This record gives sequence, C-alpha cells and structure tokens, in this order.
Amino acid sequence: MTCGVIAYDSAVFYRINGDQLNKLLSVVAVATAVTLSGCGGASPDAGGASASATAKAVFTVKQTCDQLFDKGDEGRMFGAVAFLTNLPDPVTKSDQTKAKIFASDLEYVADTANDELKPLILDMAKTLSDFGTAETTKVSIDADPFKAAGTKIINACPAQAEAYGDEKNKKEAAKKAAADAAAKKTADEAAAKAAAEAAAAPKEYSGVGDDVLNITKHSTGPEVAFIQHTGRSNFAVHTLDAKLESTDLLVNEIGNYSGTVLFDGSSRNGETTAFKITADGAWTVKLVSLKSVRKLDGTTPMTGTGDDVLVYTGPAKAAVFTHDGSSNIAVHSYGSRADLLVNEIGPYSGTVVWAPGVYTITADGNWSATLK
Repeated sequence: MTCGVIAYDSAVFYRINGDQLNKLLSVVAVATAVTLSGCGGASPDAGGASASATAKAVFTVKQTCDQLFDKGDEGRMFGAVAFLTNLPDPVTKSDQTKAKIFASDLEYVADTANDELKPLILDMAKTLSDFGTAETTKVSIDADPFKAAGTKIINACPAQAEAYGDEKNKKEAAKKAAADAAAKKTADEAAAKAAAEAAAAPKEYSGVGDDVLNITKHSTGPEVAFIQHTGRSNFAVHTLDAKLESTDLLVNEIGNYSGTVLFDGSSRNGETTAFKITADGAWTVKLVSLKSVRKLDGTTPMTGTGDDVLVYTGPAKAAVFTHDGSSNIAVHSYGSRADLLVNEIGPYSGTVVWAPGVYTITADGNWSATLK
C-alpha cells in the first residue's frame, strides 16, 4: 500500500448499504492510522523509532579490517603507509593535498569502527591531517604514532594482514618472474645476435704457392670471396665440388692480384667445397656472405676498380657502363635470370639494361655504371 493513500474498488464501494458503509469507514480509519504509522506518521512510539533510525551503525572488527585492507597497497591502510614512507624531499602543496585525502579516507572508516579500532585509525589519520593542514611544506612529521597505530591495527586484523601478505608475495613473485623472463629474453637475444654475427663473420684463409684449400661457406647458394695474391707468375683459382672436380674459374691473372668474386651463383654446378689455387707467392682468401656486399640504389654512379661484386636495389633502368682498362671487361647480372651484359677487351662505353639483382664485374681498370 502506498504511504498515506487508501486504495479501494469504487464499483464495490457504491453497492454497499449504510450499515456496511459505517463498518467500512471504521476499518478505513484503522487502516489509515496503521499506514501512517508505518510510513513515519504519528504513532505512540514514533520518537523512539526515529532516534533508532538516526543512530550510526558500528561495524564489526572484520568489517572495519576489510575496509582498511581492501585493494592492498592502493587501499586506505597501505596506501597511506606507502604515501608517508615515500614522501619526496622537499614536499609540495600537492603532497599535502594527498595527505588530506588519505586522512579523510581513514576518518571515514573510523566513523563506523568499534572502540578497539577507532582510536588507532584516528591516530593514523591525525598524522596525515596535521601534515596536510600545515601552513608550510617545511614541517616535521612525527610518524611514531602513525607507525604504532598501524602495527596495532595489523595485529587486530590477522586474517586481512595475512591475505595482504600473501597477495603482496604473489605480486612480488610475479614481478620477479617477469623481470627474470625479460632478463632471459635480453640474454637470449644478445646470444642469438652474437651467434649470428659469428656465423656471418668473414672466414679467412691464407697460404703460399699451389694448394687445394678446403672451405666452409656461410650458407648454401651464392657466396663472395675477396682474394689477394703477391707474386710474379700465373695466379689462378678454380672452384671444386664435393668430388674435387673443377666447376668454375674465378681468377686467372699474371702477377699481383686483388679482387672480389662471386662463386656458386648458379645451382647447376653444385656447392663448392674447396678452391684449387695455382700461385708462386703468398695469397689470402676471405669469404663473406652475399648479404655483406655493398648495396647500391643507383642514385649516384656505381663505381669500382678491378673485379667486384655489388647488389643493385633500384628499379630497372638503362645505364651507361664504362671501363678504362686494357684487358677483358665482363659484366654478369643475376636477377630474375642470369645475363651477360658486357664482354669486351680494353676500354668500353655502352648502354645496357640495369635491373635489380646481383652484379659481378671482371675488369683490370676503373669502371662505372650510371643510370640514365
């Protein structure tokens, strides 16, 4: 029934006689009195009920402890502890404002706490409030009452304190595990990088005179060799397969030599396992992966001297190629297909198609490739 309102059916009301009407009115009067009493109207003990309704509830120790320890380090109890423990030096007005907020939160809990916990909570709140309301930021904080009250509260709330400790330990363990995982990842990445650098490092060999040099490539497929020789007679380098059969002639010069050559550019010859070296002097061979050779996009002229290997990364264009030497000049490209672009003797100048790919130049002089 709605407060102060008597509900009835009008159709029934108009069918009743006078006696019935008198009885109904008396019933309505009683109902009205009861209804008003239930809705806060006049009743014999209305004053007592009102006083009871306005009395503040007192929480149990458990309820108060739950309020204090809720949200752990970010909650009322340990949030205030962390704040006071980590105050900067010097403090600022902003710090004082935060102190007042923490004090207000603790006072809110104290308002419904029982006589055991209320004074302890208020002691903690007072330390924060005194600091927060000080007229200057240069204030000396007496934290002893705060610490003493906090210790007693922890002792009065063993279950919540234990749960907080367990949760804190879990968070610290998770944090340590994450830090350990991050450190391991960093170490693994460093080890992988070091291994990759070691694997990509040049492989160097040296000797004097004729030799069959066993080599270890960086990987299968094309590889690059930087070769030098100091002598006066014929210097030749052949590649050998697993059966030590000759598959390609890399160098064939008289006297001193220094150049960069590509080998195993074609899969039809198989993988090179050794070099057959013909020499009358000292020689060195340095193997490098194809990834380490210079990469050019053609925005400036591509130039060099003698035998060389390069990777062109730009779009296909016409290029003017020149050579000022006196011996054979040959230019091979390895892109979508292998192609011999230039094969002449002596000085040369001509226009060729310069497409993306790997280029080997065999020359005894200076050469250049300039995109048109």
